[in-house]
Amino acid sequence: MRNRTWTVLLAGFALSACISLLPDAGPGPDIYRLTHAATGSQASETAITLLLPVVKAPKELKNNRVALIRNGSAISYAANARWAASTPEMLQQLLADALRHDGALSVIFPGDGVKPNFEVRVILRAFEAQYDQGFDAAPQGVVSYRVRLVDPHTRQLIGEEIFQVKSRSADIRLGSIVAAIDVAAHEAARQMAIWVTERSANP
Repeated sequence: MRNRTWTVLLAGFALSACISLLPDAGPGPDIYRLTHAATGSQASETAITLLLPVVKAPKELKNNRVALIRNGSAISYAANARWAASTPEMLQQLLADALRHDGALSVIFPGDGVKPNFEVRVILRAFEAQYDQGFDAAPQGVVSYRVRLVDPHTRQLIGEEIFQVKSRSADIRLGSIVAAIDVAAHEAARQMAIWVTERSANP
């Protein structure tokens, strides 16, 4: 019985020693989200229904990392920053809000089971901070999409357009850089929504 007691005590001591040697968890990365767009109008009874699949993105942007472009093309990521969701999912919601803004368009997603009038296919070309003036200067947030409006019934391409917006960061702090990307993302979404509204009304 005494041997068993010592065995239990020694095991407990060894376990507590192991736990005490584990490193403390360090601070997690800062989590950022895009600001919410202003609440738009409710869709009218005559609203055109659009199917908006998840934004297609290159492999290096299919994550929730904050992308940084240096030396013109080399891509890296901010070490202590993350978006609150993956870039394609986050932008799908932003674009949906922009399309719904004036009430002329109604947005549905794959799986909703509703037949759309048109499908909006969005291909992400850039969602990043570009250090175009050197590492010591404030970069610019850059967001770019290739957008295609398709008739899902005939598979006809109604129109195709590229949207690109740049917004200079106020300084080199990460919060300012993310804010610049946010501004560019909202403006690119607004421009896209205007174009889709016009093309879907006059296919």
